[in-house]
Amino acid sequence: MKKIRIKEDYDKTAKIYDSRYKAIQFIKYQDMLDGVEVNGKILDLGCGTGLLAEFLSEKLIGIDISLEMLKSGKSRELFIQGDMENLPFKNNSFDAVLSFSSFMNLSDLKKGLIETKRVLNKDGLFIVTLLEKKFTDVFLVELNNLFNVQEIKKIGEDVGFVCLNTNK
Repeated sequence: MKKIRIKEDYDKTAKIYDSRYKAIQFIKYQDMLDGVEVNGKILDLGCGTGLLAEFLSEKLIGIDISLEMLKSGKSRELFIQGDMENLPFKNNSFDAVLSFSSFMNLSDLKKGLIETKRVLNKDGLFIVTLLEKKFTDVFLVELNNLFNVQEIKKIGEDVGFVCLNTNK
């Protein structure tokens, strides 16, 4: 099962993740969030060790399937082990949902996008990136069906999307 394999892979790399990827992730965050205002209650999907919270210097809620990644983070009290396809939050709970290089790991991409839409406030901000080599037209179709895509950016090895949660 894909979820189990992904969890195991990230569990194995948790202790070295920050030293290996922090600089790359921070550049990705800077480039993707340049000119975008992110505020309110924020959810980080696939938060890993919490690098986005560190970058933003903000409290946010993070969810990740890998308990070891969460344990390796510095702000564990705001992080929850969970599944992006079955989010443990009420409808309309967040003003912004951000996900950097996580959606491509989902077993059911559409279900993850539907869950994101569900927990995001109307007119809320959704920012998502995925590795360009994992990007498919199916992802773009599903994203366009559920969200109003405002901007598409090429960010290093990733493709990023800035979206609004509108009534589609």
